[in-house]
Amino acid sequence: MILKNIYLVLAIVGTLGPAYAIAPFLMENGAYPHVVLNAIFSTSAGAFAGWNLVVGCVCLVILAHTEGKEKGVKTWMPIAAMAIFGVSSGLPLYLYLRENQNAD
Repeated sequence: MILKNIYLVLAIVGTLGPAYAIAPFLMENGAYPHVVLNAIFSTSAGAFAGWNLVVGCVCLVILAHTEGKEKGVKTWMPIAAMAIFGVSSGLPLYLYLRENQNAD
């Protein structure tokens, strides 16, 4: 029960934190994927974070798809959250849904 609540709090923080951080950039530059990717990969530190994000997202999609199917967890929400806000949103949301499924 406690672990499920921790995952829910992390999903909320992992959604609001990145949304708050990217909002000024999007308001100034628009939500054009090529502009965002150029900004992320324009420095070596940004590329480091960007590649970590890409690999983490791919791993999350594979995990959610394979394990979610086995455990009966609906995975469209965590994958959508990951696509919009990143792994910090999608992973804890998936773990919360998995714990919620286990509680039933």
